[in-house]
Amino acid sequence: MKFEHTVTIDAPRDAVWAVLSDFPRAASLMPDAGEVRRSEDGGYEGRMRLRVGPIGLNLSGTVHVEQDDDQGTWSMKAGARDRRVGGGFQAQIDVKLARLSTESSELNIRADVQLLGRLGQLGQPLIKRKAESTIRQFAENLRAAASAGK
Repeated sequence: MKFEHTVTIDAPRDAVWAVLSDFPRAASLMPDAGEVRRSEDGGYEGRMRLRVGPIGLNLSGTVHVEQDDDQGTWSMKAGARDRRVGGGFQAQIDVKLARLSTESSELNIRADVQLLGRLGQLGQPLIKRKAESTIRQFAENLRAAASAGK
């Protein structure tokens, strides 16, 4: 399943980039995200609790992040599973950050998400609504965090 969202953030590009380039801090802005810690392979391990329709998930997984400060690009490969439910996901997420003005930025988010097991059986419209809601909440949290760091 592919998603693309463009979000305007009312904060300077440098302030938004400062938040995004600190992955544990950026991850904490995701709704329902739990603890994120550095793993031995240079990536991150973390947990997330979320509800998609009638199913509550306790996901555990890994994330590998690459970023290019000069280009304003940030990408991550993530994978997580919920052993109890028997489902999970794998995702490639690419973000491009652009300056709109001295006080606002634009975040273009592209995601390719593969749903695994029972999670994939929920239906795309339900999952798409949850993903859009999560991105909106993340963008609002990012705006607040970047504005606080001005």
